[in-house]
Amino acid sequence: MRITLAIEKFDPTVGGAERYSWDFSHYLASRGHQVAVICRKSLRPASPGISIHRLRVVRFPQFLRHIMFSVLHALEVKKLGYDLNLCFSNTFTMDVYQPRGGVHRAWAERELVRYPPRFRKAAGLYRRALLKNTVQRWLEWWVYNVTKPEVIAIADMIREDIVRFYHYPPEKIHLIPNSIDRKKFTGENRVHRSGVRSLYGLAEGDFVFLFVTNNLRLKGFDLLVDVCGRLEGRPFKVLVVGDDAGWAARQLREQGLQDTVILGGKSSNIERVYPACDCLVHPTYYDACSRVVLEALASGLFVITTDANGAKMYVDGDNGIIVPAGDPAALAGAMEKALHPAGTAAPRVLFKDHGETFADLESLFLEVLRKKASGGT
Repeated sequence: MRITLAIEKFDPTVGGAERYSWDFSHYLASRGHQVAVICRKSLRPASPGISIHRLRVVRFPQFLRHIMFSVLHALEVKKLGYDLNLCFSNTFTMDVYQPRGGVHRAWAERELVRYPPRFRKAAGLYRRALLKNTVQRWLEWWVYNVTKPEVIAIADMIREDIVRFYHYPPEKIHLIPNSIDRKKFTGENRVHRSGVRSLYGLAEGDFVFLFVTNNLRLKGFDLLVDVCGRLEGRPFKVLVVGDDAGWAARQLREQGLQDTVILGGKSSNIERVYPACDCLVHPTYYDACSRVVLEALASGLFVITTDANGAKMYVDGDNGIIVPAGDPAALAGAMEKALHPAGTAAPRVLFKDHGETFADLESLFLEVLRKKASGGT
């Protein structure tokens, strides 16, 4: 097959969607398929079977960037004339759509719990008025009402949101859940525990909550810091791995938590960091299906996340706790339970490895091509 893959940043260091697209494109190339990545920015791929097609798109303002990327992507797809076009973000032209970021309308609804109740209506109106959000809503509407591709939902929550907001035909939505590299993320990395703890100034006896993100605000950093100030009893640390920010350090100093919450910055060996900690806490306001939850479970960690995370489908009372998004009391209770884990069982892994999921996607692509060849829609 000749496949185009569209994502703005083809760079596995940026985030989960970018890592996934990188891994999947290299899988396709290893299977002998010809892959053309249409993007705005890219690292050099490791396979000669992947060609990069960079679009010259303005960075700011964001609404114009989204429009330009969509238009130029459509022109590039037409020029290339490949067999099948896969998109990870909203564009005009695609055969298969995998909304890695979830459903924009669902994000806009759920993310409002970040704000105090009396401000939520005003915050919602303000967000709707922003041009970048208007463009995103319009592009998303176009996908489900005009383009009408085959859709890959990476979690039950995403499938339900697509049907709820767009009344999309369920038969065109294929549930192929998120996955990770199970060989890379494993409890066997626990052998690096002492070295990792020493790197971040953590004692062997510390109970360590791990918080992994490149978007502190969306993933609930403010809420986590608030709850850390409330917990009493057994001492603990919180290790934050990913992008940090000056405002985060200032917030910790203002609340006297700079010795409790450690801003560790980015890690090139995140698979070693997971089993060096004791519990992943991921109080996100919205996540399509957070891979950090899957990576933590595969590494043997107990997990705390929210009901606004598609990865909740893998979390139960044995391997973790699901709390309402934006609820500090519920988050505090879950963290207290993790600190005193009487009665909790060892985490269980219920999801597929990358290779299995990528094979499922490859099979779906072949099915879509057969439908296109027969004139089906």
